[in-house]
Amino acid sequence: MSYELFMEYYQQAQEILANNTFQEYGIIGLFLNSLLSATALPLPTEILTSALLIGGENIILVGSVLVVGSTIGGVLNYFIGFGGKKLFNKFKKTKNEKQDEHKKKHNKLLDKFGWSAIFFAAWIPVIGDLILISAGVQKMKFSKFSIFMISGKIVKTVIVVAGLGTLF
Repeated sequence: MSYELFMEYYQQAQEILANNTFQEYGIIGLFLNSLLSATALPLPTEILTSALLIGGENIILVGSVLVVGSTIGGVLNYFIGFGGKKLFNKFKKTKNEKQDEHKKKHNKLLDKFGWSAIFFAAWIPVIGDLILISAGVQKMKFSKFSIFMISGKIVKTVIVVAGLGTLF
């Protein structure tokens, strides 16, 4: 499959998921959108958040749903890393040096910035999700991980929802 064809499919999927599918379901769609966007699928939640706020949805409800959906997605990322390493090694036949090098880069980010990387992971599409997966791989303490991840997601959500709320 060529890169151009892949990008065309990717853009079409993103337009469908971001604009129509989730909007039809309102708050439940926002929950699903935020859950999926927190699990390494770069779906924009801001479009649907704006649409719901323009439609008169309660700003507290919108913010709460975003936090809950993205938090569950972040926890899923952690457990993918925590248990996925064993599963991956079980099915992996040969070691691929490129994959090992790629994993080391994410672990370096996590090692360099520590718990602040977990906090700011909510702000970084895709790479932030990989940082959360790396936290699971490194078997970081879940309670501390949860505090930093949830705090980061709450701060991001408050800023985004309050910013969009003042516009609309």
